[in-house]
Amino acid sequence: MKKQKTRRASAPRNRYVVRAKLSEHKFLRILHGYAEGTPIQKLEPRTHVSGNTIRATYRMLRGNLPDAATVRPTLFGYAGPILMHENAPMLLHAIRPTRRFRRHRQRHAPRLSCPVEEERFLTEKIVRLLCALDLRALPLQEDEDAVAELIENMVQAFPELHPRKPRQALAELIPGAQPFAHDGMRLYEDYRRCLLRSPLGTLLSSGIHQHPRFSEYPLIT
Repeated sequence: MKKQKTRRASAPRNRYVVRAKLSEHKFLRILHGYAEGTPIQKLEPRTHVSGNTIRATYRMLRGNLPDAATVRPTLFGYAGPILMHENAPMLLHAIRPTRRFRRHRQRHAPRLSCPVEEERFLTEKIVRLLCALDLRALPLQEDEDAVAELIENMVQAFPELHPRKPRQALAELIPGAQPFAHDGMRLYEDYRRCLLRSPLGTLLSSGIHQHPRFSEYPLIT
């Protein structure tokens, strides 16, 4: 008798998202647009994906970003250890009233009213800032005091950063930091590597705002 041929399992359509409707190619183009901070209206004609789908994907990426950063602490400019530090809420409070953050929010969510979504935008802003910094000279993995000192320096420095200057200019105001030129590509590549190991839909995607350390410092409205 002829051996029954085993049915070859088909490759997943999208390795980066669980039960994805988007193809992997289109998802990566949206991920690249998210990493570069491309507004939805500009990305829609480039990807041939509807604005609603791009908006929903951006929201998923933004909500999942804190979890991805804490799972892989050496990626995203060491964002994980910084976001999980007990002084991290101070950084949120320092960034929220600045013109630079208001411009970021106006560009990507002009009608934003949900406080949870606002915290996710704030957390995303922190990650983008850290991706623009080269912090390898600082012992952030070994020394929690170094993390606390970096947060304190960022709290003091970020309000002084002119809104029209590139994010890399923040390095001039932080001792031990160097500018990282390709912050958008860094965010893209780090996020892509994280999603290969833990696709969207496998992490909790709850956002760092639910961490108990953050709940001790509710955002001022």
